[in-house]
Amino acid sequence: MAAIPRIPRQLSILYGLDRPAGVRLPQSTEDDSQLPRVDILVPCCGEGDDIVVNTALAARSQDYPQSLIRVIVLDDSDSKQLSETIAQLRKHHYPNLYYASRSVHVTIHSKAANLNFGLRYTDSLPGGSAEFAAVLDVDMIPERLWLRTVIPHLLRNANAALAGPFQYYYNVPPNDPLRIRNDLDEFHASVCLDDLTNKSPCVGSGFVVRRKALDQINGFPEGSTQEDILTSILLSSLGWEMVYIQESLQWGLAAGTFADWIRQRQRWVVGTMSKAKYLRSKVEGKLPKAARQEGIVSPALAIISTCAIWTIVMTLLPLLALSGKPLIPSTPYLPSLLRLAVLDFAAQSLYQALLNSVLDYRTSLLGPILAAWTAPYRLAMALRCCVGIWFGNSLPRSTPTGVSEAVGRAEIEARKNRSSCLKIVLWDCGAWIYLASLVALVAGAAGSVIGASRASSSSSILPALVLRIGWPPLLFLWLASVNTVVLPVAYAFSPPPFLERRDMMDEDPVTGVLYPKKSIKEAYLARAGQKMWFTIAAYYLVCCSLNEGRFLNFE
Repeated sequence: MAAIPRIPRQLSILYGLDRPAGVRLPQSTEDDSQLPRVDILVPCCGEGDDIVVNTALAARSQDYPQSLIRVIVLDDSDSKQLSETIAQLRKHHYPNLYYASRSVHVTIHSKAANLNFGLRYTDSLPGGSAEFAAVLDVDMIPERLWLRTVIPHLLRNANAALAGPFQYYYNVPPNDPLRIRNDLDEFHASVCLDDLTNKSPCVGSGFVVRRKALDQINGFPEGSTQEDILTSILLSSLGWEMVYIQESLQWGLAAGTFADWIRQRQRWVVGTMSKAKYLRSKVEGKLPKAARQEGIVSPALAIISTCAIWTIVMTLLPLLALSGKPLIPSTPYLPSLLRLAVLDFAAQSLYQALLNSVLDYRTSLLGPILAAWTAPYRLAMALRCCVGIWFGNSLPRSTPTGVSEAVGRAEIEARKNRSSCLKIVLWDCGAWIYLASLVALVAGAAGSVIGASRASSSSSILPALVLRIGWPPLLFLWLASVNTVVLPVAYAFSPPPFLERRDMMDEDPVTGVLYPKKSIKEAYLARAGQKMWFTIAAYYLVCCSLNEGRFLNFE
């Protein structure tokens, strides 16, 4: 069931094998007088001034004619200090840098509403709004060639409304203990596949959009926290094309703590549900049926089914194993079923290999499995949203990204002191359920081994173990469950050291902008390890060899 929402994307990979996703174009080399004007919007709400100013200066320091770009910081927190800082920079150094705020009375900090305010603000500037508008998340630092790389896709395709690269992150700790990259890689892959049909979704930052197209949908839709993807859906429904640029052109901050990562994943769930609610209620009859189904059914089904499956597996597998009885019934067809299981694993591996062929870096073949540990948190939020929608209640509100939670601050202090985070992770974040599941898994495995030894002779104990806990597809679930429950527990006992942002950056000697260190970017883009895949593949090979050699007698 979890695979159903992915079928269109799996088929689209066959359609697009003759070309890579995110086709690269030469950087813009036209005469500067032929380049278009661009308004760069940087929305923020309570983030540190150093982060906001650095991103604004990086946007202003583009390898692009300065007379053709304007950078507008859109501050929903109405910070007097930030306003004064931007004013001083504008007065003494950067005349194309602006500060704007909706009002101190703003109570709903909507990114879409803030961006729409920014669009109206650019209309009031001398010369009016530019032909193109660009958006940068406040923590996303664009490379100097960002605009030079993105603009050609829009200039050479008059039907392209929006173009942008994916988001990359420079603060992911070594060894990635929360599997942040694996989680983001799955979305990255889906964006690449959507790009094969010119319908890749906007990813929220680093994109450039044609103002003419944006005006046709009355700006960014404000009825959902996923205004980026909604914008893509609405533009596509009018015949516009989206372009995904598969180059690392922006680097930002991923959620820095366990609590922040959980909160962000749940916020994405709320965004998906709010997008479905928006499409169902506010654009009824205005979108093609296929577009509405893609925006409503597929994402919601993918979240609920996938999260439900992994949560059920994590809960029921150890309980079933505790019974000591075979989880796979013994039949004369087991040798043939084992061969089919090997073919199924080979087919899944081939699909992931094909998927990697359209990416600009190699992901883990079992990346989605490694990132599945957040499933219980996401399922709880999805069910909460479904109940709210069913009874006509409003969806859960999300705090802005710049607002730090007390639990997150406590974890940062503990990691700075090289201390464990047992109470913070297991109790405050509710990860005690993973510890309980880990105990149940160990007990279940022990129960299965004991049950196999009691029910079989010494010569038949191997087949008995295979039927209880070692059937290859079942072992796949065991390893996934172990990874799911061990990861939060291991993080609680031994969290990674906290990385100070400044220590991960190098300062540009000319502009003074802080950019992520080259070594950090290279490490993030490095080829992913495949240890888990090789472990499972080796086990499949051993079981297949034993089966063909008649060493596994299932009778």
